[in-house]
Amino acid sequence: MRIPDFTPPGSRPPADYNRVAEVPLTPEIPTEMHAAFSIALLLERAVKNLNRNHDNMLKCPAAITKGPEGGSAEFVEQIQAKRVRWEMWAQQLRQCGKVFTHCGETLPMEQRQQLYNEQVRIFDGLRRMPVPDEMTDEFGAGANSSSEFFDKLLELIDLIKNGYLAGYEHIISAYSDFFSDFNAEITAKLKDWIVGVDDGKKVEINLGALRAALDNLIAKYTHPNPESVLFPEPGKGGATREEAEKWREALGLPADCLKQNPDGTYCVVMDLAPLKTMRHSVATGTVTQWDTARFQAWQTGFNAQEERMKNTLQSFTQKYSNANSYHDNFNKTLSSHLNQFADMLKAMLNF
Repeated sequence: MRIPDFTPPGSRPPADYNRVAEVPLTPEIPTEMHAAFSIALLLERAVKNLNRNHDNMLKCPAAITKGPEGGSAEFVEQIQAKRVRWEMWAQQLRQCGKVFTHCGETLPMEQRQQLYNEQVRIFDGLRRMPVPDEMTDEFGAGANSSSEFFDKLLELIDLIKNGYLAGYEHIISAYSDFFSDFNAEITAKLKDWIVGVDDGKKVEINLGALRAALDNLIAKYTHPNPESVLFPEPGKGGATREEAEKWREALGLPADCLKQNPDGTYCVVMDLAPLKTMRHSVATGTVTQWDTARFQAWQTGFNAQEERMKNTLQSFTQKYSNANSYHDNFNKTLSSHLNQFADMLKAMLNF
C-alpha cells in the first residue's frame, strides 16, 4: 500500500507577515539575535514537552498488553488511562506543529524548501510501514487529504488510535463481558444443577435450569442487541458492508457474524455457535439422571464448547496486543522523525 506523496504548501509568506515581532529589547542585544534566541527557545521547549508526553503515553501497565486477564473492569480502566495520555500527546503535537510552522516562517525561502523536503522524507518513512488490513483504505484516504503537514499527521494518528486500536479495545472489552456472564450464569451454577446420586453411580442434572440459563444468555447476546456487537462500537455509527467484512475476516469469525442493522449499516457480532451447541445438548427434559458414562460424554462435549470460547478470547487478546504494538511503534517512528525535523530546524535557527 502506498501513501501518495506529500505536497508541501505554498512557501510565499502572507502580505501582512512580519519577520520579527516588535518587542522592546535592551539596547545591548541586537534585534535579530534576540528574536532568533527566543524562537529557538520556544522550539526547544515545545519539543521537550512533546517528547515528555510521548514517553508518558507509552508507559502503559501490563494489563494493557496482556488483555483482560486481571478482570474486565481493570482492563477498561487501564485503557481509559492510556487514552487520556494519548489525548495529551496529540494536543501537544498540535501545539508543537504550530511552533514548527512559526519557526519555519522566519527562515529564508531556500531553507524553507529544505524543511519541505524533510517533511516529504518523513512521509516516505511512514508509508514504508505496513498498514493493517482493517484500515488500509482509511489510512490511504488520510494520507491523501489536502491538509497541511501536521494536520495530516494528526489525522493519521487519530485514525490509528480511534479507528483501529479503539476498535480492538471495544472488541476485547465486549467479549470479556460476554465470557464473564457465561462464567457467572452458567459455570458457577453447574454445581447446583449437577449432583451425584445412587452412591456415585449416577448423576442427576437439572436440564431445565441449564437450558433456561443458556436461553437467557443467547438472547442477551443476539443481534440486534448492542451487547452482541463487536464492531463497530455501538453508539458510534454503523459501518459499510465492505468495512465490516474486513473486520470479520481479521477476527477470524464465520460469515454469519456479519449482520445488517435496521438502518442499513453493517456490524460484526459474536459467534454464539458454542452456546447454541451447549443448548442443543440439553434440548429436552427437566431433572433427569444419567449414568456416569453418558454424563462424562456430555461433559466432554460441553467443556469443548467452553474451550472454544476461551480460545476466541485469547485470539482477540493477541490481536489487541498486536494492534497496541502497531499503535506504539507508529508513534515511536513518528516521534523519531519529528525529533530529526526539530534538530534540522534548530540548526537553521542557530546558524
